[in-house]
Amino acid sequence: MIRLGVPQAQAYAWSRTRMGGRAVAQSPILATTITLSHLRRKGYGSMLDRYSKFKPEIQ
Repeated sequence: MIRLGVPQAQAYAWSRTRMGGRAVAQSPILATTITLSHLRRKGYGSMLDRYSKFKPEIQ
């Protein structure tokens, strides 16, 4: 998280949360650090775009 721009104290506090992985995934912790624009810059594409590319056409 520090590499993503989160201040060190905040990253430490978030790493010590008692919330489970599912709760953290739906919390502002990840919503503010791992954004779609950041993932695109790192070379990751949209899951929806990939699904749309490979799904069979329904006729």
